[in-house]
Amino acid sequence: MKKVLFVITLLISISVPQIAKADSVVVLSDQSHRQIDGKFFDDELATSLSYNGRLGQLVFAPPRGARTWQIDAQLIDDVVAMTSDYQLLDGSKGIGKLTAQIWLSQLKSITRGSQIYALPYGNPSGYWIHRLSPHNESYFLTAGVSHLTNFFEREVQPLKAYPSNSYFKLDALTIQAFTDAQAEIQANASFMDPLALDNLHARIASVFNQNLSRELRDFLDLDLATTTRDLNHRIRLAPGRFTVSSSHQKLPITLINDFPASAKVKLSVAALNGKVVVSDVPDQVLPGKGKVQVMIPVEVLTSGSSTLSVSIQSMQGNQLGQTVLYPLQLRVISPVATWITTGAAVVLFFSAVVQSIRRIRKRKN
Repeated sequence: MKKVLFVITLLISISVPQIAKADSVVVLSDQSHRQIDGKFFDDELATSLSYNGRLGQLVFAPPRGARTWQIDAQLIDDVVAMTSDYQLLDGSKGIGKLTAQIWLSQLKSITRGSQIYALPYGNPSGYWIHRLSPHNESYFLTAGVSHLTNFFEREVQPLKAYPSNSYFKLDALTIQAFTDAQAEIQANASFMDPLALDNLHARIASVFNQNLSRELRDFLDLDLATTTRDLNHRIRLAPGRFTVSSSHQKLPITLINDFPASAKVKLSVAALNGKVVVSDVPDQVLPGKGKVQVMIPVEVLTSGSSTLSVSIQSMQGNQLGQTVLYPLQLRVISPVATWITTGAAVVLFFSAVVQSIRRIRKRKN
């Protein structure tokens, strides 16, 4: 009887599929520790990457058995930036160089043979990305994949949706800073180096990481606003003022391009009163890292003062830099005034001739 039961049990164990134990999911993500320009504002990541740190334990002592990894490429980029000598925002030297090198080496080793999924770059809240940047929802997902693929040098799987859709309160300044940043990146995208554009575009989502404290979110908002505002001033007008001494004159205005690539732009020029008429100005091509002097043709109708308003636009109509006002001092006698003065001189001349003739006749009489 025991033999029969043993055989039956053996047959059941063979015929019924075994339920495989689910893989452990290891999530590697952290809030940003760098400004958009790449400078570290703290060195807390060095502690977290150490053997006993939170990120260190996930890599040096991960769960046993089969594992699936979900990794934020922004974290990897931050750690890679630590592998060479780096400085903090206050000028002090970072201490995490060796720690970062060991952690990355262990990460590549421990994930070999495991499935890796890329978190959306910066691991932002899907709720806020959907609300404020719905056209970029897929971009942040694919940016995470491309950055991780470059690091691991093998296939990395994308997530089909944002893992976090948490809602947290944002103030109006944060929303405005993110909205303005997107607009300024779009306006200058065609002039930027593709790698620099990708890095900047990807990092703006870090302000929506759910683990940020309010103070750190405010700090990153300010950094985002400052960086993108500076970006929008890389193509700009040099200031100036002019004295116009003839009725038709060309005023030299300097355009500056700090981007490495050339840029084709158009100028919008207008006088703020009726004393000056401005002719059309052709489109301009600005060399990379260079300047161009553009001659603005003006016609002065009367003396006094006026102001030229000049702005630069991309060929798509996006404004670049700030509108600059150029004060004009108009020291020109207008054609009408010249005609009146000349006419008066002619009248005086003929009056003098008539007077002379009368005197001569009186003497003869």
